[in-house]
Amino acid sequence: MSDIPELENRITAALDRIAWSIENTPAQSAAAPAPAPAPAEPDADLVEELEIERTTNARLVATSEKNVARIERLETRVLRMTDRLEDAEAENKRLNAVIAAMSENNAALRNGDSGAADAGLAAELEHLKAARANDLAELDDIMAELAPIVKEG
Repeated sequence: MSDIPELENRITAALDRIAWSIENTPAQSAAAPAPAPAPAEPDADLVEELEIERTTNARLVATSEKNVARIERLETRVLRMTDRLEDAEAENKRLNAVIAAMSENNAALRNGDSGAADAGLAAELEHLKAARANDLAELDDIMAELAPIVKEG
C-alpha cells in the first residue's frame, strides 16, 4: 500500500507528458482539408510506462481483493469465536450452579441428612454430565480450528 503515492506521481507525470505533446502539436489549417493522418509510431517510452502502470494497477487490484477476502475470513472467525465464548460462559455458569449444589449436599451429608446421599449422587451425576459436555465442546472447537488447516493441506 505504500506504493500508491509513487504510482500516483508516475501517472501524473505521464498525463503531463501527454498533455504537453498535445499542446505542442502543430495546429491544422482550417482552410485546407487535413490529409489522412499516417499511422503514428507510438512513443516506445510511453507505451512501456503505460504497460508498467497497467501491470502495477492489476497487482494492486489483486492485492486489494485478497485483503478484502482475508478481512471477511477474519470477521467470520471473530463471530465464530464470539459464539464459542458465549457458549463457554453459559457452561461455566451451569457448572458453578452444579458445584454450589454439590457443596450444599456435602454439608447436608456431614450433618447426617439421609436424603442428602441421593441428592449428592444426583448432583455428582449432573457434574459429570456437565464436564462431559464441556469436554465435547472443547473437542468441537479444536476440530473447527483444524478443519481449515486440513483443507489447505
